[in-house]
Amino acid sequence: MTVISVSITPELLARLDDYVEKTGYSSRSEAIRLAVRDALSQFALRRFERGQVVSTVTVISERDRHDLNSHLMDLRHEYEDSIFGNMHLHVGRGYCVEILLVQDEAEKVIDFVTRVRALRGIREVNYVLTPIEE
Repeated sequence: MTVISVSITPELLARLDDYVEKTGYSSRSEAIRLAVRDALSQFALRRFERGQVVSTVTVISERDRHDLNSHLMDLRHEYEDSIFGNMHLHVGRGYCVEILLVQDEAEKVIDFVTRVRALRGIREVNYVLTPIEE
């Protein structure tokens, strides 16, 4: 196997170590390998999503990342024809939850989700696509 280097935050490393311990994986590498396979499989399945969808997109981010808020706002403006609602909440210590309601072609919604996930400071992004008939 090829060895690669991955940079992650101390908090994410602690979560990974806890995950490895509780699930019985033999190592961090094994857990990361399976997570990458799962992510790539999900990515491959997305190409089969077609047509109009309504989606809820839930974004959890670090509260003190003001630059992140600016980048997220820029994306919301870029996709303003698709986003028809959003709610911003503060949860726990230091986290924000942004819930966005998006309606468009599945491919465009997935593109939006992918671009949100790429923003530095994002902790989690989850979404649900619901097909709708026009």
